[in-house]
Amino acid sequence: MNSTAGKSVQHLKATRAGSRKRVKVLHLITRLIVGGAQDNTLLTAERHDRQRYEVHVASGAGGELAKRAEDVADAFHVIPSLVNPISPHRDVRALVEITRLLRRQRFDILHTHSSKAGYLGRLAARIVGIPAIVHTIHGSPFHQLQPWWTRQLYISIERSARRLADYIITLSERDRIEFMSLGIVDPDRSQTIYTGLDFERISSKPGLDTLRIRQTLRVPESGNLIIMVGRLDPQKAPHLLIRAFAKVLDAFPSTVLAFAGDGPLSDELQSLARELKIEGAVRFLGTRNDVPDLLASADIFCFSSLREAMGRAMLEAMFAGLPVVVPYTSGIPEVVKHNQTGLLFEVGDVDGIASNLIDLLKHPTKRYMLGQQGREQVLRYFDVDAMVESIEGVYESVLPIDKGATNSYFLRE
Repeated sequence: MNSTAGKSVQHLKATRAGSRKRVKVLHLITRLIVGGAQDNTLLTAERHDRQRYEVHVASGAGGELAKRAEDVADAFHVIPSLVNPISPHRDVRALVEITRLLRRQRFDILHTHSSKAGYLGRLAARIVGIPAIVHTIHGSPFHQLQPWWTRQLYISIERSARRLADYIITLSERDRIEFMSLGIVDPDRSQTIYTGLDFERISSKPGLDTLRIRQTLRVPESGNLIIMVGRLDPQKAPHLLIRAFAKVLDAFPSTVLAFAGDGPLSDELQSLARELKIEGAVRFLGTRNDVPDLLASADIFCFSSLREAMGRAMLEAMFAGLPVVVPYTSGIPEVVKHNQTGLLFEVGDVDGIASNLIDLLKHPTKRYMLGQQGREQVLRYFDVDAMVESIEGVYESVLPIDKGATNSYFLRE
């Protein structure tokens, strides 16, 4: 399935490219659900220089962000058999579908995102002979709380795919160092590129009435609002935050916890809140299109993920000036320095989450200080244009040079 995308202002650059030769790049991702990897991928596709690149996006069927993919890409392709769970029969079919797409479109670069699309896409690209293959590890499928055999299985799969890519991008240097130690990436064929944020897009509305939003969420006038933004799935482990919040309420009974996001654990989490007798203080907001406004109306951001490559929702909260309480995992400690730009806890530590939240609720001045210093950190290192410029620099380094072209970027009419 192939549909011509709608044109944004960014895409109008393509019409000015004239007859110059452009690199044809495909961004392949498993699912277009709401998530950090998806936002990163689509922002990259949107911001590519259309005088240098013709940009396609492909993914499995469905997903809340499929329409956005159509809008930001020059063409959008659906791979019907590409699904998230391991499914040998469907995975073989997906490999065939990806291979056919690559042969039909004759891309110069395949840039894969996420584990399933990363493995199948890289394999298909080697079969077809795509000139340049780049893979971004947005978040590994293994973490320290998994059974050892599950963790080792995922490590072995990632290790086997190492040589299928010409270059691998990680979202943090801590991840890159870990993956090098595990044999997943090579030091001379990998690079850390921090995820980029579109600061204009994630800014709250001018003149926002935060008091009205807090009233809508039934936050007591003297209370505080803690917010988590993200999918309600096992990797995010939101049940840990709910258990920690039950302890917070003992000290600060006027506090409200809001979850902005949806996912397979939604019903289970609501049952847990009832079991702990805190359902009156927990708000399940579902998927929202006003996240910047919600962040601007909150007092603290927290998530309890088992693993985060960097935590895009966390970065958006820091940009909004919120103090963050987040796990010490993957790339997070590179941006969140404990007691400087946020507060950290060990993965899975419910008591650690609770004590950090209570600390911030007790000390409003500390909340403000951490929020402002965190915002400065994000503004310094996480601009979207810097991210895309670095990614395009990777493309330059791995593309075969066309000696017949006046510019080595431009490979075809």
